[in-house]
Amino acid sequence: MTQTATVTALPAVPGGQVELTIVRQTACGHSCDRCAGKARELVIRAGSDIPVALGDQVEVYSDNRVLGAAALVYGLPVVLFLLGYLLPSSLPEPGRCLCGGLGFALGLAGAIACDRLVKKRSGISYRIVRKL
Repeated sequence: MTQTATVTALPAVPGGQVELTIVRQTACGHSCDRCAGKARELVIRAGSDIPVALGDQVEVYSDNRVLGAAALVYGLPVVLFLLGYLLPSSLPEPGRCLCGGLGFALGLAGAIACDRLVKKRSGISYRIVRKL
């Protein structure tokens, strides 16, 4: 997965990590200012084999764990909700809704726990692939 970023700080040590700012794209693809929304900026650190300067626009590659994490965060709560709602078919409707809600809550808790574990261990690695 590649994104466009701006170099905001250079490494103190040669060969160190460069600090970048990425403006997250909206899902609708429009300017957030038009609908009173705010585009969020994400500050990351990335390795670079090419020389960069402050203010340079660069293309950043992130490993595929980003997609796996997104699938986990969005998919796990939905799957556990459906299992909690559909499996106990002998329960009355309010009981099935309660089981579905509990499954959804467990899915969110699991996604949060996995997110914290990934951040604690190694996080997601980024690499500058080219200057724009």
